[in-house]
Order: sequence, then structure tokens, then C-alpha cells
Amino acid sequence: MWNMAPRPAVNRRQAAERPFPQISWKQLSTIKLLSRFMEHPRPGQRVANNFVMRFHGFVAPKVQCITMKVSAMASSLMLMVVPALILTRKSSLPESADAALKTRGGNLTLEKNQDPENALVQSIIASQNSKLAVGLVIGSKNKTLSRELPHRYNIMDWFRVTNVWFEKIGQKHGVKVRFEKLNLSEKSWWAAKDSLLPVPLDERDFETKPKILKCERCFTESARLYEEGWMCLDPGCVDFWKIENASPPAELTFSPDFLKTRSRPDPAIQPHYSLVPDLLSTLDESAADVSTSRIAWKGNRVPYVDECANSCPFQKFMNMNPVSLRVVLDHFELAPIKRAILFDRKFSIPEIDDNTFFPYRKLTYKLDGVGTITHFVSNKAINGRANGPDDLFINLQRGDLGLKRFRLQSSLVAGTLTSHFAVNYGMPYKYVVSVDSKGFDEAPNDMLQALGRLSWATEKAVISSGDKYLPPNELLTLGYFEEMKIGFHDDGESSLGPTIATLSLGAKATMFVRMKYKYFNGCTRRAEPKQLGNLLQDDPVLKDCMFEGERRALKEDFDAGEISQDEYDDSRRALSMGRKGKEAPVTIKMELHHGDLVVMHGENLQKYYEHSVVPENKLRFALTARYVKPDHVDAREIQKGQFSLTPDQIYDGK
Repeated sequence: MWNMAPRPAVNRRQAAERPFPQISWKQLSTIKLLSRFMEHPRPGQRVANNFVMRFHGFVAPKVQCITMKVSAMASSLMLMVVPALILTRKSSLPESADAALKTRGGNLTLEKNQDPENALVQSIIASQNSKLAVGLVIGSKNKTLSRELPHRYNIMDWFRVTNVWFEKIGQKHGVKVRFEKLNLSEKSWWAAKDSLLPVPLDERDFETKPKILKCERCFTESARLYEEGWMCLDPGCVDFWKIENASPPAELTFSPDFLKTRSRPDPAIQPHYSLVPDLLSTLDESAADVSTSRIAWKGNRVPYVDECANSCPFQKFMNMNPVSLRVVLDHFELAPIKRAILFDRKFSIPEIDDNTFFPYRKLTYKLDGVGTITHFVSNKAINGRANGPDDLFINLQRGDLGLKRFRLQSSLVAGTLTSHFAVNYGMPYKYVVSVDSKGFDEAPNDMLQALGRLSWATEKAVISSGDKYLPPNELLTLGYFEEMKIGFHDDGESSLGPTIATLSLGAKATMFVRMKYKYFNGCTRRAEPKQLGNLLQDDPVLKDCMFEGERRALKEDFDAGEISQDEYDDSRRALSMGRKGKEAPVTIKMELHHGDLVVMHGENLQKYYEHSVVPENKLRFALTARYVKPDHVDAREIQKGQFSLTPDQIYDGK
């Protein structure tokens, strides 16, 4: 065992800057770690929905703690802040395999012990041992600073990890972490306005340390962190978290020596990246694909502007040349003479028609009693025609179509932008976001050329199914850059007709179609894993749904009046009792190539099924045409959907 060195005299200036009131751990606010992007950037944050570096939980690519985000509603981090010191209690996110959290009476408690060997804990220790600085971000709902924070998420500064230890939290043991601000010479932006300037480094007290004692049981050395007494902090020791063989009081006060401790500046402790990166200087305008790379579309800090938000209309025009097809298509030829298609027997196999709409190959997927999906497969001859897909792909890059990323209507973090660019022409259409629609009279020729192709595909697919053709009056164009995609969704808004047609331009994408969760399982999604979701009032019992045979037999008995509503519901609940609901397997998988057209048709297709499109990490445009019912649109907007194609814009299917 060894004791701390004698405490040197502290000058009055230090004492004025560092008042340490008696602080109880229970007085600290509860906050949570988030892995979402910030809403309003601090200096160094990118404008378009990101911040100085990406967050990978606690684990960075090299299993080291790079950046932590701190907020009040989504993790269990106990935080206490003075101008250059942060203490936290770390608990893992609920979706991890680490200690789960549960709220009891408004207090977050651990349900499982936190393992010292857990990767998240080890990453913090690795950052400390490898002398890697840690960035901290604080959310506006965190009240521990006793001041109003200017933004939803606020970059604090770079910190060093000084202490990592275990404590009893309820009946379990969890991790707490102490951070010190890396740069002690600058006043923290979150410090009170009337606080004194930082003490110069040559006048600072770097000698005060908490007392270190060795456990007589396990021989592990632990610092005295609390005024109430010293405790062994090794969770494997029988004397763990005891003061003189007894449990400590519920209310504990940090030791002044522990709070006053400051580490000497160490030039070896460095951050992974700069707090304010200069991204613009690294973007090479001569590179063919730099403008569509993820590093570009994630956004950038406005030069020389200290504060901004992602709604800032900042624009920088760069001399970017259009991305050529050669960059996004890696085949020997830009398109095949006739595309060879291999089908995976795990998914639906379509009907193939090589003659009716030659030179297209027509693939038709039928969903019994629901609808059809028609895939018109393009080729070299089709794509290379004047005003064809090859020309459209280049021309869409040359003009200003009005493509931009819109704010999501509902998201965990207000202000989050879509992961794609969009512009809408024709009748107003609202999907995951509200997009201001432009009239077709404002549409450039290339948009109308695409509309001509989509109108042709819609007509041919619908008439082939024996239904009435409704010409599209709306055109939504989406642009995808590197790593952009749109997850599973449906286009089942009540304002839409039964048909949706899409033209793919640029990089290949894969389209997946699956049954919606509630129709596959026969009930809505559960709020809690052990709870059964609400049963469907009208169960359609679709082909290949879960318990298809049993559910169909029960439905037939109920419809025939052989069982009551209660018996029907009880029998359906019994089928799912003790079983976790799961997503439906993918029913249809399609590879969408440059120039391909896809038409989804059927009144119930969007009701019962959902789809997603995952592009390759290269530039891709998806132009989707729909029929929007005029009686669902403001009368003042109807004229936007009116158009008349010129002879050269009307597509002949060649």
C-alpha cells in the first residue's frame, strides 16, 4: 500500500476556479448514449447530418474508443461535469449483448452484470492504454451542466480517459469512467460565463491524487473515490464494494482529491482526427466519382463559419464532371446484347416472355390474389438509342433538377435527412418526407422522356393483366450516391392508384419484396418481446404466411359460423404463444440494371407487401411514376399533373 504525496499549497486563483461542493451521485442526471447524428452542429460538425467523426458505439474500427455521444433519453450514462472534468457511468445500449437496462420508478438500473471483458469496456480501456483522446458530445436534454445548451447535440471537446472502475449499481455491477479535458489551457465553452480563466499550466496543481490502497483479499489496488471510505473496486473480489466489510451508504460523495486530480499534459495523447476537419480541401474536383462518394454526401462544415445548422442553405459549386457509365458499370460492355438471368430457387421464379415486347425481356412475378410485378429487362440496343437510358443518365447530371435531401417527418433526432436525393414533378406526392412538387410544365425534357418510357411500361403491364390503364400523372426522381439506400417500405398511400412504375439508370441495384410483418405473422408487431401483438381483425391468410394451413382452416371455420369470434381469436393466439414474431422471408429478388423498367400492379400489392432497393455503391437514379387520384389533391395543385408529351417524348418500346 502507498499513500499520496503531500498536498502542495494551492493559490487563491486555483481555489476560486475550482470550488468543489459536496456532490451526491444520486444528484447526477441520467443520460444516454446515442448513435444518431447531431441535429445542430457545433464548430467542426458537417452541415448535412453528421459530426466530426462517425460513431461506432464505443468501438472504433481498431477497437478503440474514438467518440462518445451523450444524451438524456437514450442510454444510461451518469454524467457529472465541471469545466474540465467528466465522470460517467457506462451502460451498454439495450440492443447489445451487454447489461440490459430497465426503468423502475424513473431510475435506470442494470439487469445484468457488466463483463470486464466486454468489447465496449475493453475499447475504453484500450483508448486509455493507447493514449487515444475521446470526443464527447452532450445532448440538450442533459441537465448536468446547469445551463441551457445551444443545440440538440453539442460537441464538447477532446478528453482523455483517466479512470475506469466497477461499482455496485443496484444489485449488479457496472462500469464508471472518468474523463479529463485534454486541453487545460483553454476555457471550456460550457463553463459559466462568470467563471475565471483557466489557471496557467505552470501554476496548476498536478500533485493532488486520491489515496491508493491495496485490498487485503485480492491484492488489487484501488483509488479512494468517495469520502465515505475506501472500497475494493475489483468485481471479482469478495470484498468488492464494501467499506470495512459493510455495504456503503446509498448516498455517496466523491472525494475532493479525486475531483481535484488533474493529469499532466502528455503530448502522446492525441485524437484520432481533428476536431474541425478541412474536408473541402480533400475533394478533388477532377476525380470522376468524388462528388458521389459517401464522404462528400454526408456533408461538410461551412468554411469560416463557427455555428450552423443542417438547414443552412450554404452552397459551394465545384467543377464536377458528369460521372460516366463506365465508372458505375463494371462489365466488359456497358450493356449486354441479351441479358442472361440466373434465378435463385429460394425466391419466386417469374414467367419469361422474350417475344411480346422485344427487344425487352419481360419477366412477370405473380402474387396470388394480390397483384403482379413486371420486370422489363433492357439491353445494349435499347440503352444506346437517342434519348435512351445512356443519354438520360448523363443529362440528369448536367442539369439542375432540384434534387435535394429532405427532412424526415419522424425520426429519433429532429432534422435527420433522407439517405437519398429527391425531386417530384406533377401531382403532389408525400412518401417518407414531404416533397414540394414542381409542375410538369417546369420539367426538363429528360424528365418527360423518362415519363414517356414509364407511361409505356405502365400501359403494357396493366393491359397484360387485364386491368384498366390509368396514365401516370406524377414522377418522383431519387438519386443515390455511395452507400445510399432506401429500406423496406410500401407505396400504399390512399391517394395512389394501383400501379407504380420505375426506371433504373446507372449502377445496378437489388430489389427485395416481402410480405409485411403483420400479414406474415397474423398480428401486429409486439411492443415487448414477451407480449403478443394485436390480432388482425381481417386476416387475409396470404400464401406462404406463417401457419398458413392452420390460419386458413380457422378462418374457414369462422366464416362458416362454426366457431365464435372468441374461439377464433383464442385459437390464433395459441398458434403464436411462446413464439417470437419475425420478418417474412424475401419472396422476390430482382437485379435492376441500367435501363430496366419495373411495374408493380395490384390494389392490394402495396397493402400486403413491402419492398426495398439496395444499390451498389455507385451513382444511380430511380425515376418512379404513379397515378395520384385527383380527388385527394388540393384543387390548386391539380394543374401540376397535367402534361402532353411531344412525339419524340412518346416511347415506342424500342
